[in-house]
Amino acid sequence: MARFRAEEVKNYGGQGGGGFLGLEDDGDVARVRFLYDSIDDVEGMSVHRVQLGVKKNGKPNYRYVNCPREYNDPVDDCPFCKNKMPVQAKLFIPVYDMKDKETKTWERGKTFFGKMSSICSRYPHPVAKVFEIERHGARGDQGTTYEVFPLDEGFDESLKVADFPPKTDVMGRLVLNKSKDDMEYYLQEGSFPPTDDDAQDEDNAPWEEQRPRRRGSEEVSERPRRRTPANGNREDAF
Repeated sequence: MARFRAEEVKNYGGQGGGGFLGLEDDGDVARVRFLYDSIDDVEGMSVHRVQLGVKKNGKPNYRYVNCPREYNDPVDDCPFCKNKMPVQAKLFIPVYDMKDKETKTWERGKTFFGKMSSICSRYPHPVAKVFEIERHGARGDQGTTYEVFPLDEGFDESLKVADFPPKTDVMGRLVLNKSKDDMEYYLQEGSFPPTDDDAQDEDNAPWEEQRPRRRGSEEVSERPRRRTPANGNREDAF
């Protein structure tokens, strides 16, 4: 199971309970707590993106599948890697949505590790702080970026992740955990062997219809902008 810490992110990607947090259009914001007690809790996953049929709306139904090999393991340890299917480094960030009062998952790419590292270095106990995430880019805009602003409100050093509703179990629901035999089957048949409890429905796909990208980076502006909001309670963006 290829999970990795922030300091290992350079080794991944770039090769050939709740709902999802989604900011759908330019200027949309969400106020959240990142459900991490420390930087040690920030963990990424290396995954392959595969198509499993089509959705009800006729569009391809894409899902993530766990890559079973570590970055320094032989390519043959993963049938998908052996067949040159691209590997992606992903963060499935657990957040507590302050508006909806529920735990959600925010799916981000490899470059967001740098932003999370900056947040955790300034706020070593991230869950204690409320942050505002703001989208910059219209729906479907391939240059969409996201900024994260720490807010003055709601700071509580006594809070722990355990104080919030349980986080979504990423493995199995958001990321399919398939055996090498299952992967070989997919390469032959274009689908996985049917099971009684497989979570392959489109409701478990975290990505948006139009994935925001900019020259291979889907989250971070080249230079975070300083904002002076009307309410005056946001600090500089990460």
